[in-house]
Amino acid sequence: MYIPIGPRKEKGDWMSRTQSIATYLFVGLLIGAVAGYFLAGPLSYNKQISTLKNRISELEGQGPAELTGSLSISGSTTVLPITQECANLFMDQHPKVQVSVAGGGSGHGVKAAGSGEVDIGEASRNIKASELLSYPDLVAFSIGKDSVAIIVNPDNPAADTLDLSIEEISKIFSGEIDNWSQLGGDDHEIEVYTREAGSGTREVFETYVMEAFDVEFSEGAGVKPSNGEMRASVAGNEYGIAYVSLGYADNTVTSIKVGGIEATVENVNLGDYPITRILWMFTKGMPGTLEKAFIEFVQSSEGQAVVEDMGYIPI
Repeated sequence: MYIPIGPRKEKGDWMSRTQSIATYLFVGLLIGAVAGYFLAGPLSYNKQISTLKNRISELEGQGPAELTGSLSISGSTTVLPITQECANLFMDQHPKVQVSVAGGGSGHGVKAAGSGEVDIGEASRNIKASELLSYPDLVAFSIGKDSVAIIVNPDNPAADTLDLSIEEISKIFSGEIDNWSQLGGDDHEIEVYTREAGSGTREVFETYVMEAFDVEFSEGAGVKPSNGEMRASVAGNEYGIAYVSLGYADNTVTSIKVGGIEATVENVNLGDYPITRILWMFTKGMPGTLEKAFIEFVQSSEGQAVVEDMGYIPI
């Protein structure tokens, strides 16, 4: 005997229940899929981040790539001693790099760099407009400052008292003033020395002294190919006079006052001494890895200490 408990289940009610269960299952699966997607995304992202961090750590552990190769540098004899010492220090730090350094003058340095003959050129003057027309790809980097000192022999009786104006200096080098007696010294011919055409030191001297009074160098002036030979000529001649880069003015010669101002680094930095210039390095186009590393070394605190030790002025 059947005793019903609760309302009787009809066929329609069973079908409705089956559909509800299917709906719940579908919704559950959908929620699970969505949750799985959003969970998998961050997990995959975090895995990639972890991989990148591990790779960065590996690269940092390796350090910067070692520099190798060779550099050729030439130009101004003013910049030459700075470059040679910096090259020695640079090669000590980078044993697989070879740096060769030569002089030749500022004009040669600009031409050699502009034509690709050397990797880096040097000049102790600004690039001329005519040079930029010939070598439009030149890129310039300042590496120091300098001045041009007027030097005489320490044994010259007038050495310790000479104080000349720019105009008087122009007259000496043009030959208008040609005897030391005209300057309070001995009755002896003034023996003038000058640099060769293309020298940056000469061009700076011409700009500040000769061109200012529209005069030319005396035909009897002795022409010397470097600052070192200019200094040596005056050191060996009691009645000689010349102009050199301030960095070359040592105790073998006497630097005279110009307009009452001594040729010193301090007076150049104060802007009191009237003959100053910038020292440059050049590359053809933007420098490559090795050229860039060397120029940055010269401009660094270590390189600028060399500039100062050589008697020049750091940038």
